[in-house]
Amino acid sequence: MTTAEVAVPTQAGELTSVSQLDASEEAAVRHRRVMRVLKKPQQLAGLDPAEQLEECIKVLRTAEAKREGTVKEAQLRAGAVFFDTAGPYLMWVRDNSLYCLDDPSRTFERWLDMIWGYSPSQCYLFMDAVRVRIALGLAGSDEYAYQGTVLTTKHIRALAPAVNAELPPAEVQQLWEDTEAREGKATEEGLRETYRQLTAAKAAPALGASGSSASTSATESNESFDSSDRSEESNTSPEEAERLARWEVNESLRSIRAELEALQARYSQLTDGGLAPLDAADAVREAKQVRALGRWFDRHGTVPVDSVVEAEVVED
Repeated sequence: MTTAEVAVPTQAGELTSVSQLDASEEAAVRHRRVMRVLKKPQQLAGLDPAEQLEECIKVLRTAEAKREGTVKEAQLRAGAVFFDTAGPYLMWVRDNSLYCLDDPSRTFERWLDMIWGYSPSQCYLFMDAVRVRIALGLAGSDEYAYQGTVLTTKHIRALAPAVNAELPPAEVQQLWEDTEAREGKATEEGLRETYRQLTAAKAAPALGASGSSASTSATESNESFDSSDRSEESNTSPEEAERLARWEVNESLRSIRAELEALQARYSQLTDGGLAPLDAADAVREAKQVRALGRWFDRHGTVPVDSVVEAEVVED
């Protein structure tokens, strides 16, 4: 209640706070306010019955639209806060293997099934969501839209590969902007295509002059070089040969990652489709195998890295 609402004529010049009213005065103010609400339709009295009905329907529809909009916005804001709260703690449990403290054989997915009502796919979405919100600068607030577009689960799934690949926030935001510039809006498929273009550009080898020469020789060898030319081509320095071989490791990993992203998209389509399999038992077995493969990648998803071994200097 404002001062104007609670003031009575004899108090208008003196009243500064609602707390100055005693119980009976406050009750009188509440009564007058209630009566103003009930009397609002009386303004229709000067209209004919058909016009009164039309105005009533207009008010009813406006009130309903406002209520639905308010509820929807509240849900979106609550969802944003939920992602920021649940996502980091889920990642902590997973990354620190807290899910198997009392049972070393228990998987993270099984733990989720035991303690929470959400499916593993939903929980992975929560973890992806908070990382996407961090990259877009939304985390830590109840903001649910980026550049005027409501952030949906489709956007999150499309951007998940980028944030999980540790793409800098500026590049994730650029993905969004490039997609909007190309298609007029940021859609799931548009974001995926933009990311594919980005990774393809990064995958192009940054070979030097010697690398370019080797590539040219390899191409020309398909056009009937003689044996002496092929002999000269084979005289690549050991350092360059090792560099090219190590570049192949990077290329193989990029290819594997792209294939896994495609499989992730196919799996999401199955789970989001809501259509039950014809043979449920067979589907359960296959899903278990998929999860087992995922755990294998989680355990073995490392590659050799360069290391420097410190040796003790022994004097003669």
